[in-house]
Parts: sequence; C-alpha cells; structure tokens
Amino acid sequence: MIRDSSFEHVRDEVSRDLEPVTALRPAWISALITIPVALLLLSVVLAVYGLRSDSAAIGGWALWGPATLMVVAAYVVLIMALTQRSPESTVSWMSWIVLPMGAVALQLGGAYWTLAYSGLAAPVTWQTEAMCFWRISILGVPPVLLVLWLLSRGLPLRPKIAGLLAGVGGGLVAEGIYRLHCGMSHTTHVVTWHTAAILVMGLLGVLAGVGWDRRQLQSWHALSGR
Repeated sequence: MIRDSSFEHVRDEVSRDLEPVTALRPAWISALITIPVALLLLSVVLAVYGLRSDSAAIGGWALWGPATLMVVAAYVVLIMALTQRSPESTVSWMSWIVLPMGAVALQLGGAYWTLAYSGLAAPVTWQTEAMCFWRISILGVPPVLLVLWLLSRGLPLRPKIAGLLAGVGGGLVAEGIYRLHCGMSHTTHVVTWHTAAILVMGLLGVLAGVGWDRRQLQSWHALSGR
C-alpha cells in the first residue's frame, strides 16, 4: 500500500505559517469606513469641482437628501460585502442580486427628487455628459480598493460576489457625492453615465474576485505539491 504524503506536506506547510491573528470586526463596524470615505470624497469634489450651480435655488433637501441616501445605501451594500470575509458567513443569492438593484433604484429615485426641484438643465454635448462617468469612476476606485483590501484580510468563499458588492458599494459612495456637483438629473443622463460608472465599479470588483480565486487555487496546488 502506497502512503499518500500530500496531507503531511500540506500540514507541514500550514504549521510553518501559523501565527496569532486578530479577530475580524463585525461587518457593520468595518463598513463604517463609508463615512470617512464619503467625507474625503466630499472634500475633493467641493475643492476641485464645487457644488452644482443651482444648489441655492433647489434648496438643501433636494441637494443633500439624495446624496445622503446614496451614502446610506452604500453602507448597507458594504455590510453585505464584508459579511463575506468569514467562511461561515454569507448572504443569500437573492440578497446580492436584489440589494444592488434596490440601491440603483434608490439612485434613480434620488435623481428624480432633485429633478423635481431643479428642472431640466440646458442641453450639453455628450462629451460633457461623459465627464460624469470618468469622474465618478475615478472617485470610486479608492473606496473599492479599500473594501477589497478589507475583504482580503479574511477568507471569502465567494470572492466574485464579495467583489461585486464591494465594487457597487464603492461606486454608490462616489456617485452619491459627485451628484452634489453634477447639474443634470434627468434619467437619460443618470442611467447612461452615473449608473454605468457604478456598474463598472461592480465589474472591477468581480475581476478582483476572479483574481482572488486563481490565487487561492495556485496556493492550494503549491501546498499539495501538484
């Protein structure tokens, strides 16, 4: 009978890497990073772009209300994302589909809320409208990377789902803050350029999850000696 040495090899490799670890904070606590991230992005948007030109006319509720709702929605989505860090914790497939869709619906509702007070903006070129996509995407990269780093501190068993939620959550924060500057709230503009940027952030998260999966697979092959 030939003895399989794979287990002994894996055990030796694992024991060589054993060291004390710090317990993960609850997801709802870790997701509070949404607040300082939102404040940081707010300072950048105000310093670089400023508030939308009709901010005084539409009033505080129509300006700050939708942005606040987007940050709250991002916080909830990031709770779901960071729940994935622990192997024994996860969310149902219904949650990770319905929650991002609900957040996007909230985004569109917030835009309509502002539109009701501001009215249609003067027509601009599509190149001008496309600047919103690029700016939201750039603003969304830092929060997405931060959440992905927090996820890497644990062991997500469904990294693509965790990455999707991390990307959408980071995109929601960026979009919510940037809308304080954007003076176009009609649905065509918001869906084409704002929502698209959020979805791109979600795709970025999924790709990060694919990379995590491959890395874990390569680590397992190295441990097993294959």
